[in-house]
Amino acid sequence: MRRVLVPTRVVTLFVLVAQASTACRSDRVASRERTAGAPAAIADIAGKAQHGHPVIFLGLDAADWGLLDGYIARGVMPNLGRLVAEGTSGQVTTLSPALSPLVWTTMMTGTSPLEHGILDFLQFDPVTGQREPITSSERRVPAVWNMATAGGRRPAVFGLWATFPAEAVEGLIVSDRLFTFLYKEQAPPPGVVFPEDREGWARDGLARAERSADYDAVHRYLPWLTRSEYERVADSGDPYAHPVSALRRMLTETQVYTDLSLQWIHQQHPDLAIVYLQSTDTIGHVFAPYAPPRQAAVSQQDFDRYNGVPERFFRAIDDRIGQYRDAAVAEGAVLMIASDHGFYWGEGRPAQLSSVATASAAKWHAPRGIYLLWGPGVSAKAGHAPEGDVQQVCATLLALLGLPPGRDVNGDPLEGAAPVKATRADYAASYRPAVARAAGAARPATDKQAVENLKSLGYIGGSESNVAPPGSRGTTRTAGSFNNEGVIQKERRKFPQAIEAFEKALQIEPNLASAQWNLSDVLYAMGQNPDRSDDLLIHAFGGGMPDGAKHVIGRAMAYQRNGDTARSLQLMNAAVAANGGDPELWLFRGRYRTERGDCRGAAADFDHATSLSPANAAAYSASALARLCLGDRAGARHAFERALQIDPAQPKIRDYLSTLER
Repeated sequence: MRRVLVPTRVVTLFVLVAQASTACRSDRVASRERTAGAPAAIADIAGKAQHGHPVIFLGLDAADWGLLDGYIARGVMPNLGRLVAEGTSGQVTTLSPALSPLVWTTMMTGTSPLEHGILDFLQFDPVTGQREPITSSERRVPAVWNMATAGGRRPAVFGLWATFPAEAVEGLIVSDRLFTFLYKEQAPPPGVVFPEDREGWARDGLARAERSADYDAVHRYLPWLTRSEYERVADSGDPYAHPVSALRRMLTETQVYTDLSLQWIHQQHPDLAIVYLQSTDTIGHVFAPYAPPRQAAVSQQDFDRYNGVPERFFRAIDDRIGQYRDAAVAEGAVLMIASDHGFYWGEGRPAQLSSVATASAAKWHAPRGIYLLWGPGVSAKAGHAPEGDVQQVCATLLALLGLPPGRDVNGDPLEGAAPVKATRADYAASYRPAVARAAGAARPATDKQAVENLKSLGYIGGSESNVAPPGSRGTTRTAGSFNNEGVIQKERRKFPQAIEAFEKALQIEPNLASAQWNLSDVLYAMGQNPDRSDDLLIHAFGGGMPDGAKHVIGRAMAYQRNGDTARSLQLMNAAVAANGGDPELWLFRGRYRTERGDCRGAAADFDHATSLSPANAAAYSASALARLCLGDRAGARHAFERALQIDPAQPKIRDYLSTLER
């Protein structure tokens, strides 16, 4: 039977259920204490609430219409296809940087990372100074589940980023530390579930999911897999160590959060159910390099083994989508699906950059994610024409629930959700941030392992320290968080604020290559301190910055265009000294020397480029021209012939050879 919500009386937030257990009763007291400071604000929210519907929100990390539409057209995802045909769907623009904790917290709060405070995967423990996974205590503003509680709605949250320790709400939170793909824990730490008396239920669900992700489950995706090979690699402590171990963890994560959430929806009928699946992102990071067409860096054997995994995986995701659709029908709920960003599965997919390394994993993220609304009150609209941004997700959920828009919630509801006609409510007045762990409190033994695994998985830089630097104890901010803050300020063209943030990042981690490059780029854009700007660029390049040679060459060319040839050459010399393993640097410097008439120096650079890249036809062609400049016709002829052997489709090179043979 379809349900319709009506505004809930404020008094329900303060009444104990007479038959509740002692544990449950104490949890509800804790929940009320979080909102007890502002009864007037709660009354104001309840007074503005209107008729709404229950909402089931399914967050599919990195889901991309470019991939999903193809699966729909081929019949791989019929349930999603039905929702698209019968509902409203569109695209949402992500943030920069598109890092999951930042973006999903923005989606759930309707605020930017600068406002909500979640700016990294990690934080420093304010007591011990040790790095640990980001916690809910870092968030400075209410999330939609806090807003729902203040408005008299009952939320349930499953697996979302930065929800550990689980906050007190008038409902349920199963935090991201029950199970996560990113690191392996022997057992989840205390505090992963609110209310506490539901923790055993959640842990039982995790045990069932782990048992179900056995050889038979993985073999259905990898028919060639033998049991002996499965047993050898399936239980790796490093999830990305092997595609088999990665797939097993994806299956576990998907099952535990979908099974628990569907059970809760059917039995407890929450007003707002939020379910997050990271596996739709990790399937891309692990298996998109094997997707068709085969990339040159992928062997035929690995291509044959793994290229079919994504389709099988998303077929299974579609089965789950069908279950959520059926649950929405039974609950009279609106089903909303959204992603934080897209993913490059085909065109635009990096050919050389690792999909799991720190420096390059984000290069696989496309700037636009998806959203879809289906259910009562949602009109059918063909295609994905509506556009919005990730900050509008929170406003959309509030509108669907019939709750007033938030004073501090940015953006209007996405197309397909009718806004509630009411003045904005002050949800922050009834919100108290989660309490950080007290001094002397036990630190989960798995935190150190979690940090190391985040490094190995490419989510944080391997050079960053695990301990806060001297003099900064008591703060939680990492170098990565300041660097990400600077990126956001840079995107907003607030350059002084960006410089301040990057400087703070480098105070904590002087060798953080991304912060070095970001600060260099801002100083260059502002025309400030060119010597330091170039020095930072060279250090970042030497520290493994992705596309570093491209950035160095680009700046050298800019100096050259502006007539500062001396600085251009100085920069190239410094780059070659910092990292001489990139043939493009030698090629560019050689061409630059040719233009300056230094043919001997150019020939030496081109020879070095061919030694680093023996199959580079352009390097041999450039070497031939340098030898012509030196009068070495025999050497030029040899280099031209080698260039044609590598790439016969070069008519100009044939013309040069013809001239040499006269």
